[in-house]
Amino acid sequence: MPLTRLRANLPATLLVGALLVIAAGVRWAGRDQLTYDMLVFIRWYHQLEAAGGIHGMDRQIGNYNAPYLYLLLLTTYLPGSLILKIKAVYVVFDLLLAWFAYRTVALRRPGHPAVAAGLIVLMLPTVTINAAFWGQIDSMWASFAVGGLYFLLRGKPVWAVSFCAIAFAFKPQGVFIFPLLLVCVLAGRIRWRALLAGPIVFVLLDVPAMLLGRDPFELLTMYEPSRQAKYTTTALNAHAPNIFAFFGVDQLSATWYDQESRVEALRLLGYGFTAALVLGICYLTVARRVRLDAVRLVTLAAFFAILVPYTLPSMHERYFYLGDVLTVVLVFYRPRLWYVPLLVQTASLGSYTPSLLGFHSLSMVPLAVIMGAAVLVLGHTVITDALRAQPPAGWFRGGHSEPVSRRREDRREPLPAHQA
Repeated sequence: MPLTRLRANLPATLLVGALLVIAAGVRWAGRDQLTYDMLVFIRWYHQLEAAGGIHGMDRQIGNYNAPYLYLLLLTTYLPGSLILKIKAVYVVFDLLLAWFAYRTVALRRPGHPAVAAGLIVLMLPTVTINAAFWGQIDSMWASFAVGGLYFLLRGKPVWAVSFCAIAFAFKPQGVFIFPLLLVCVLAGRIRWRALLAGPIVFVLLDVPAMLLGRDPFELLTMYEPSRQAKYTTTALNAHAPNIFAFFGVDQLSATWYDQESRVEALRLLGYGFTAALVLGICYLTVARRVRLDAVRLVTLAAFFAILVPYTLPSMHERYFYLGDVLTVVLVFYRPRLWYVPLLVQTASLGSYTPSLLGFHSLSMVPLAVIMGAAVLVLGHTVITDALRAQPPAGWFRGGHSEPVSRRREDRREPLPAHQA
């Protein structure tokens, strides 16, 4: 029987193998590409090596948290070209990202569709370029964010929160998945005490560095804004296809007002607007008692992954990376939205050109319009889901509905057997 099955699946197996070879080949093609970001990581590598390798873990090197430095430390013990071995570590997380995309889709459409999802994610232009060509680490935090979604769909909230915490530990952009956790907590799908796993995991990841002499307070406050200020942009937009592409503040020749204070005011408006949108979606979802099944959870995850970087200021082009991946996963849950990942990938990939090819005169406005269209489509889908749900009596007028305990039981309905 196994031999017969293998023969029946041989063409598909050979095609999958060929696509994996192509995925490896295009990454190999970028092995020698040196970018500004790679120069920064190489400088950190030499600083860590000069400090004695593992003994250098007792000090701050760069502005990334300890988990990244553990991986950088690993590369000091690997043979081969410096650029090649650093990128090789990064590409491992491309595989992890594709694996979690595959597993997430397999909960809904097991078999060939799930395999196709994993391969598509692995072959996405932005995923391929990010680690293998650019030498960036977005697949690290994004892979754990997708893993958090996977465990949430499996009904394992502690694992889900833990993986989201790992994503945040690698880079602050891990917060793009946090609104999904907030909705689930408010809707009763995740118990409040499960959130304790987040800070526990975050601290545990820093413990090895602390044991090697790193100041705990200095390490645990790594993401404090004033400490990150010298490493981050002060511009409202850093080549991101988001709403701030429409504000050409950097080109203004203002004489009658303080441009710096104007930029700061717009920045604060961006923070406030983003918070209002996220909380508004959370309120609508919870108040309307939307049943958070697998389809709606994946939809919300994809929506937040593009909404948050679209409305926040000072975003880089790479910050839509998680949205690039989750919109692909979403298509396998909602096939009618097949065009959304095309919109997101077009805008996201187009925004890479200034940094990678030097086309700094390229306007982000058309790309922001394309990404905005994707945000509107997913926003319409999320709101439609909420409005179609059966709300409790008096949900808008402040009336009372069923007891809280009963409502929470309803919201934690188990997944269908084939998704468990």
